[in-house]
Amino acid sequence: MNKQHYDNMIILLTITCLISFTYSCRNSHDRSRQTKEIIGTAIKKENKIDTVIFYLENSESMFGYVNGLTEYVQVVSELSEKPDFASEKTKREFNFINGGNQLQVNRLGNDPSILRAKLNMVGFNCGDIRNSNLNLMFQIALEKAQNNTISILISDAIYDSPLNILPTEANETRSKFISRLENGDIQTLLIKLTSNFKGNYFYSSHSGSTFINHPRPFYVWIFGKSELLNKYFPEEYISGKLKGFENYARFLILKENAIPYQITASINRKGDFRPSHTNKNQLNQAGLRHGEFQFSNAVDFSSLPFSDSYLTDTINYSSSNLNFKITKVEKIKENQKHEVTSFTHPTHIVTIHTDKDPKGLLEIVLKNEIPDWIKQTDINNEAMIDNTHTFGFKFLTDAISEAYSHENKGKKLAKFNIEIK
Repeated sequence: MNKQHYDNMIILLTITCLISFTYSCRNSHDRSRQTKEIIGTAIKKENKIDTVIFYLENSESMFGYVNGLTEYVQVVSELSEKPDFASEKTKREFNFINGGNQLQVNRLGNDPSILRAKLNMVGFNCGDIRNSNLNLMFQIALEKAQNNTISILISDAIYDSPLNILPTEANETRSKFISRLENGDIQTLLIKLTSNFKGNYFYSSHSGSTFINHPRPFYVWIFGKSELLNKYFPEEYISGKLKGFENYARFLILKENAIPYQITASINRKGDFRPSHTNKNQLNQAGLRHGEFQFSNAVDFSSLPFSDSYLTDTINYSSSNLNFKITKVEKIKENQKHEVTSFTHPTHIVTIHTDKDPKGLLEIVLKNEIPDWIKQTDINNEAMIDNTHTFGFKFLTDAISEAYSHENKGKKLAKFNIEIK
């Protein structure tokens, strides 16, 4: 082989290798891009509601809510036509639900306009309107909330039983929730609303009814994966878009996430101390001044899907050292954020105070408590029925709370460990 021919062979082999390498890299890039697209599609699908199933109780006790263009009618219309559902073409199924031991589900189809046409005294009159069974309603709604399907139950939340039977009813409710929670993650979002009501109130504690013409509370329960309910039903939407909104609560299986926190150097400061340079949650040279010692934690509560009223209520906090009290929890101000260097997005300031020797280890806990508004809603005397109370509400909400507590086994929403030297 002469030198010219040899050189030509070398050039040809080099070009072939370059082509092969370029093609291989392109294929690798294409495969990588395709893999990312597949993963991205899966993630996108995971965070999207596929189906929403509505259950509207339409027993006789509910007729007063659809006597005219009430807040109840507007809330149902808003939820059925939620902008996210419309833009994402989310499948919706609408049902009336009533009846006693033989629960009746009356399917209305998937067209919101057909549902709206039924939100009146005539349209509500179908099925066994004389009876309702809250436990069976919960069972159906809970069972339907699987994978990326959520369910919505709308009711006046009144057990169709006298007071002495309510503990038994509540135990059944608790069992149904425990059974469902054991089958996977599900959050219960409870929303209290008030609507004009003109119709008969049917007593649970005794037979008979009375005509009333004044606002009455009603409730929306939404069941589904926490990631879906947190995304589609944030506080801004619930309080801003649902007419007659009063309050809300979330019941969920807790994950003990590490909530970021850091002691601040000067916010709400009283007494003597020096923040440690090596440990953001340690104070050195601590002591009283004028009989007081106080410091603050900056925290990031953005991962907790709870109302700001819950996060800022000091009654929901506890201290391992009874000499310390949480005196204030408030949203952090812009001019305070510069003190936080160990994490990026502080949301609140937790202020802690004592008039005793501060030295020692301290654990501050944000508890998973039933909100006060739930306790204040309950009433056991139906003669006192008014605009805000619901008969036997405590039995119902205690049952739900106890089911989640059983599953959570003492987990806390947040813990802050502090060392004071």
